[in-house]
Amino acid sequence: MPSDSIAGFLDRAQASKVLFPEQVEQLIRQPDVPQSDLGALCEYLQRRGALTRFQADMLRQGRGDELNFAGYPLLEEVGPCPGGVAFRALHPSLRTPVVVRRLRAGQLAPADSAGAFVQRARAAAAVSHPHLAPPLDAGFYHDEAYAAVDGPPDSADLGALVREIGPMPAFLAAEFGRQVASALRAVHERGLVHGEVRPGNILVGPLTTKTGPDGTSRRRPSANATVKLAEFGLIPLRSPVAEALPPAEVLAYLPPDRLDAAGPPGPRGDLYGLGASLYYLLTARPPFAGATPEEVLKRLRAGEPPSLASLRPDLPAELVQLIGQLMARRPESRPHTAADVEAALAKFSRPGSGGAAPADAGEPPLAEPLPDAEASLVIEEMPSSEDWGVGNAFSAAHAEAAAAPARPKKMITRREKVRLRIWLAVGTGLWLLAGIGWLYLGGCFRSTPSPEPEPTPAKKKEDKKRKPSAPRDGGS
Repeated sequence: MPSDSIAGFLDRAQASKVLFPEQVEQLIRQPDVPQSDLGALCEYLQRRGALTRFQADMLRQGRGDELNFAGYPLLEEVGPCPGGVAFRALHPSLRTPVVVRRLRAGQLAPADSAGAFVQRARAAAAVSHPHLAPPLDAGFYHDEAYAAVDGPPDSADLGALVREIGPMPAFLAAEFGRQVASALRAVHERGLVHGEVRPGNILVGPLTTKTGPDGTSRRRPSANATVKLAEFGLIPLRSPVAEALPPAEVLAYLPPDRLDAAGPPGPRGDLYGLGASLYYLLTARPPFAGATPEEVLKRLRAGEPPSLASLRPDLPAELVQLIGQLMARRPESRPHTAADVEAALAKFSRPGSGGAAPADAGEPPLAEPLPDAEASLVIEEMPSSEDWGVGNAFSAAHAEAAAAPARPKKMITRREKVRLRIWLAVGTGLWLLAGIGWLYLGGCFRSTPSPEPEPTPAKKKEDKKRKPSAPRDGGS
């Protein structure tokens, strides 16, 4: 019989939906389950995977009611997030992993408010796109704003992968950029914006693991990997940079027009973030790098980033020009729409089209040395396409997706092909039947005897003379 402390512990675990009633019943019946020592029971449940350490600590402290927030059982605290604190949690009914953001009004002020944040998150949840990760839920619980987002399994953000692997092949970066542009097109067409497009907010998956000769393993995208633009609807409105500096990893991808301006971001600010993200994917460094936000801001205000063409001389000139247009300091100098960017990146996403590595190509050429002032920015070693899991030829899935935005010729569907084959067969059969019929009728006409021509009067008289006369009866 469990002690009162353990019975109360199990009651709190059930009330917070951390443990199901059937789990509690099974635990009580186990012969080796601790019945009197609460600490030993918590350790037992952790070894069995029934509780996380975070849950066990909260239950031991008598704070089990805090483990269920807005119906989501909390598993552990992840850490700070924009506007609040993030927790790993479970979906209330599906029991699938999600992330719950508990927002703090003080962290949103003065530029934003909890009510405006929840309203934007709910608007974002209505936008559906295969390359977009919108919020699952948003609202208020006990007067505290929250948002729940899906935690895509087997994925990683591109910022982490580039740090792990190195710069991307041009065609792969262009393909991932095209997918982000496609998601932004859907967002902008609804009159919304993302507000913070950067490599840390671009998730890619599924992943595979490659083990090197030294036994170390590295993650890399699988052949059918795609990207999802995360944090849509979850970016708090920021004060001008002059009033409050954001973290360096955010500031490096903010458009220059956001440095001193107040108010919400615009669609062309998202396009700038996409261009800066492509710069990072191709060089493994932000366009304006710095150890502190102050250093990043100084370089951002100074002017242009290090030349992309110098860092990656293997890139097509048109791709370098497109990224330069995306990163133009003036918004009106950037492309007009995300749809324009999607179409422009599509031609670099397919093998044999500018940005794709040729079938017989080796590793991309290394960058030429830059002036002494920029010597630290030289890409000393370029990973091969194989390091990114794509080899020197693009996967069929990526090639098909890249070809979708611009099809110069009408594609024939499978049903139309079958119908065309049927009509060809029918036409061929009719043609053969017509030929056989013609041959048959022609033979019949040739075998029929032609009628004798009518004899002329002279011919009749001559025939009569030649005809012998018949003998008469009784003649002598």
